[in-house]
Amino acid sequence: MGEGEWTDDEVLQFLLGNHSNEEDEQNETLSTYRRRKVQNDDYIDRLSTPLIEVLSVCISSDFNDGEPCEIYGSILALEEQCPLFDLYDRSNPEDSETIVKRGTLSLKGPDDRAIIPSLSPTLHICLKDRIRGVEVVNGHLNLELGDEDSCDRLIKRAVEGAYGVAYVYYVVFQFAVYGTFEVRVTSNDNDGKKGNVADIYGSIVAEYENATMYCNDDDEVKLFAPRLFDEPPHLPLRVLLGTPIRLFRNVLAVPAYSSLSIKVNLCDSNGTIADGCLEFPAYTLGDKTLCIQTQYACVEVTVRWHHAYYYIYKDRFAKYSKPETGKRPKTEMLFDCEPDFPPCIPRKVPSYHFGSLGTEVFSVFVAGLTEKVSTLCGAITVDALGREIPIYDRDDSCPEMLSEDVLASVDVKHRGIRTSEIGMVLYLKDLASQLEVCRGNLRWCVGNLGGYMSFYNLRLCSIVRGDNGYAAVHYTIFDDSFEASVEVKCFCDGHLDNSIYLYGTLFGRYGEYDYSTSYQLKYYSSKLFDQPRDRPVETKAGSQITMLKSKVMVPADSFLIIEANMGALGIDGVEDTIHGTVEFNIDCCSTVTREIIGKSYRVEISVNFN
Repeated sequence: MGEGEWTDDEVLQFLLGNHSNEEDEQNETLSTYRRRKVQNDDYIDRLSTPLIEVLSVCISSDFNDGEPCEIYGSILALEEQCPLFDLYDRSNPEDSETIVKRGTLSLKGPDDRAIIPSLSPTLHICLKDRIRGVEVVNGHLNLELGDEDSCDRLIKRAVEGAYGVAYVYYVVFQFAVYGTFEVRVTSNDNDGKKGNVADIYGSIVAEYENATMYCNDDDEVKLFAPRLFDEPPHLPLRVLLGTPIRLFRNVLAVPAYSSLSIKVNLCDSNGTIADGCLEFPAYTLGDKTLCIQTQYACVEVTVRWHHAYYYIYKDRFAKYSKPETGKRPKTEMLFDCEPDFPPCIPRKVPSYHFGSLGTEVFSVFVAGLTEKVSTLCGAITVDALGREIPIYDRDDSCPEMLSEDVLASVDVKHRGIRTSEIGMVLYLKDLASQLEVCRGNLRWCVGNLGGYMSFYNLRLCSIVRGDNGYAAVHYTIFDDSFEASVEVKCFCDGHLDNSIYLYGTLFGRYGEYDYSTSYQLKYYSSKLFDQPRDRPVETKAGSQITMLKSKVMVPADSFLIIEANMGALGIDGVEDTIHGTVEFNIDCCSTVTREIIGKSYRVEISVNFN
């Protein structure tokens, strides 16, 4: 483990990965990777969530007198209708800044964390022109998670006003962590300088790795280089050496599969203090400090990494002081004491039976960093204290042809992951390009999942990197669950043909769980059956259908919902659609069968809980 990376204790008190002392194999085959433990050069997973980064706000006024605007006012970010932070705060007209037409504002950043799209974030924009004494823009903008096409892409939204338009540029990262920044300048012992202050000017710029993934042209790429510090030579900032420099932005959301480059160019009256670039790979938790050392001074840049689960599930991870009227509740994070609430949510368990520990892997999203993944092969294996459970296994002779959504089909044929430690080893590659998509592991020590930072029953997403891509594993570790075995049969009514060609989808979801966003619906549903219309699967009437997944873990406080969006075609040319949902309450005493009926065909779904 490299210098500055987190320790086991710092990473949620669970084991993310044990490395063996095996020698690195340069040309490792898939079969040998399946059999062995994790190598020293493997990637360790990063917990991630969707996060929003507001990159720029541009003002376009309606004034035609050729004079620039002197803008002042505020841009306030809110979540769940509570103030979060000021993105722009120049309430005094004397603090106005000169903005030419279509010029950008000098934005601030959040102080403690990134914006979370699932908490209904909103920007309240109120901007005025000091010279003309008018309100240019006054309005609201909802920063919605949106659909899949809008994620991981630069979004431009307009807020229209009486005398102009404010264009907001932002990005919703689907799989992100966030970093907080601290920069210090220290003087070397024998540099000949007197005193403990310096008047510093120059710039500190953060650049995203592979920024071209998120935008369409060079002008948009520039937006992915937010300035943390920018002072001209005639207006230097007086800095007390050895203390943190006042930055424009202290927090940035970063894709969990990416890195952040910090470009430093600082000067004082004696010349250049530091000029260089530092690279910080994204992590789940922990901090890393890198330095630019010169003959006379040293610039230290520290990045502390965080995930947003504490805030998304704040009722589990935090306690709130009583808020003052109209103010956002203050959150006190509990790192040094036990919380006042129980570690696990109470369960509505059937009185005659109790469930047990279970893990459900819902989906695996794969993507390349520079090229699209089209033909996927490799293996994903769950390691339950030495018991290997393959959930994805495709060799070079049978790759998976990925569709536009690039969602790998997790073929789970085994279940019963009920141990004190759960791990997962992933090795995936694109057969067409022969590029490695991901190579690494994720690991939870289940005995530590139920402490004051309980991660039981949460919708988790772990990113596992590779040299040329990444995989996003969506899963939940239930502290109390039941295993549902699902069987599906198709029957034809009024027809004598024995063969039926089926296509469409069959998904399993949980009752009383939130599926209000496209992200939740897509990534946290269990895909049981998925066949395109141009490649239907043949089955015999009344025979069991071969499915991608036939076993689903169901939390004890919920019930199983199965949704069918299928089509059936007989050899006589009769085609039918079979759409509908059925529900199955947990019942360990019997097998429950329900039907979804079309005009000519019907699907019979049987579920047995054990």
